[in-house]
Amino acid sequence: MERGCKRLNCQTCGIEIPAGGIFYIGRAEIISGSDGILPDTDESADRMIAKALHEINKGKCEQELMNEVHQEIKLILCGRCRLIFRDRILDMIKY
Repeated sequence: MERGCKRLNCQTCGIEIPAGGIFYIGRAEIISGSDGILPDTDESADRMIAKALHEINKGKCEQELMNEVHQEIKLILCGRCRLIFRDRILDMIKY
């Protein structure tokens, strides 16, 4: 696959990646989770739906609502930034 005249840069540090050079795609995916347990509530289903619709209509755009359920982040990385990206993610793990 030929890149033609399109320049490719690391999206973190900005260094230009030469044609045919090695680069990496860093990808993080954030997906909402559930433990399968529904909260105990005395609210009717209709009331819960009405509250949810109110939250939706309260000014959040479609993309903001989608990002609360699923978000994918992709970065073009040089070799140095690949290591930094990996290490920062691994450093977040505490438990």
